[in-house]
Amino acid sequence: MTSLPEKVRNWIGTPVVTLAPVMTVDQGLWLNFCVAVEDGNPLYWSRAGDTEGSEPIAPPAMLPSWMIDHEWSPEPDHVPLRTLEMHFMLKDELDLPFGVVTAVDLEFHEPVRAGDRLRAEQILLEVGDEYQTRMGPGRRWSIAVHYYHQNDTLAGIQTLHFVSYRKEEQQS
Repeated sequence: MTSLPEKVRNWIGTPVVTLAPVMTVDQGLWLNFCVAVEDGNPLYWSRAGDTEGSEPIAPPAMLPSWMIDHEWSPEPDHVPLRTLEMHFMLKDELDLPFGVVTAVDLEFHEPVRAGDRLRAEQILLEVGDEYQTRMGPGRRWSIAVHYYHQNDTLAGIQTLHFVSYRKEEQQS
């Protein structure tokens, strides 16, 4: 068993990675998703299933997709954001280059609508002790991503659970 570096211990429970809005939520994009999965829920398509006077909502399962940066931009100094930067920071800091998502939980709060510009905070929840996986030494960890509307109301929380490891040479 190895202890955690102080740097990693200091990350636990604190927003370490904050992502500014990447794109404006667009109904045309979520309708393409609905067509692809054949989801006819009227809440996504029109006011038909919603309260009078309110606008359609984006499918809640799409919440993380509004924060994925594009690889290319016409801006000359654009550096794309890595999805789940906190995970990559941990892999680098703990020298565990391989990682697998083992579970994802999504908790929904205030619905997302066309025109919203979300921001996100990545928070390391926990890091387990080092243990021997079938591939080599590894650790488990969990990261929560809090998604906020432009008015700072909580849109939802995505919690991801990982196992990361370092391959060891097999001895014959």
